[in-house]
Amino acid sequence: MGKDIRYSSEVTDQFVKHAIDYVGAGVVITDPSLPDNPIIYTNKGFEELTGYPAEEIIGHNCRFLQGEDTNRDDVTLVRDAIRNEEALVVELKNYRKNGEMFWNELEIYPIYLDSEKKTFFVGVQKDVTQRKLNEELVSHYLEEVARLSTPIVPITDSTSILPLIGDVDDRRLNHILERVGEHVQQTGEKNFILDLQGISRFHSGIHQGVLRLYQLLDMMGTRMIITGFHPKMAMESVRQTDFSEQNIKFYATVKQALAYLEKENR
Repeated sequence: MGKDIRYSSEVTDQFVKHAIDYVGAGVVITDPSLPDNPIIYTNKGFEELTGYPAEEIIGHNCRFLQGEDTNRDDVTLVRDAIRNEEALVVELKNYRKNGEMFWNELEIYPIYLDSEKKTFFVGVQKDVTQRKLNEELVSHYLEEVARLSTPIVPITDSTSILPLIGDVDDRRLNHILERVGEHVQQTGEKNFILDLQGISRFHSGIHQGVLRLYQLLDMMGTRMIITGFHPKMAMESVRQTDFSEQNIKFYATVKQALAYLEKENR
């Protein structure tokens, strides 16, 4: 059984404004044809989000939401999008009227009205502060895990050791290179021991990573010593690039390497 549905083509401005007030986000409309692209309309969601009543901000540019920590490159993106009449989504550090910072997910859209013969911009703002804080917390945890998975242990004033444990993928190798480079630059150590005894499998990626680490340390004037290097690794090394071609010392155990260094320093 069908229904005879008729849609009204007449929707009043009052209805539209009332509907926008129920949108779960802040909404502003600006007129770039006027000096400084001022706000000509704002909904209640924007007032609640920012703490600014409409009467205080109508006729002003939205830059009053910016502060010292607002990324200027992101502001430039917004400015360029308006100049080029392009849509844009960007996340900005903005500030409420009471000075409280919040992360603003700003979406801007150019809307051309034929009746006005000009383009307006609609800006939609969402408070994504909690999501950004969660992302920063996760990033901090990942950095801490990466740091703990790269435990550089100073043995003497001139020597440190990095025991590799578990699987080593490309991401971890890049982190190792970064950490070791920073460590040696700070300490100026003469020797760096890389212990491979605890890795779960020796593959071509680790092989290339060891060579890259050797090249990095060699440029910094630090000698690399490898321990825990068993025959199976040596066979894999020959198939890749023979480690014997590099100025790297190999020992079966860390104890043997330390004995050599102690004898060398006598």
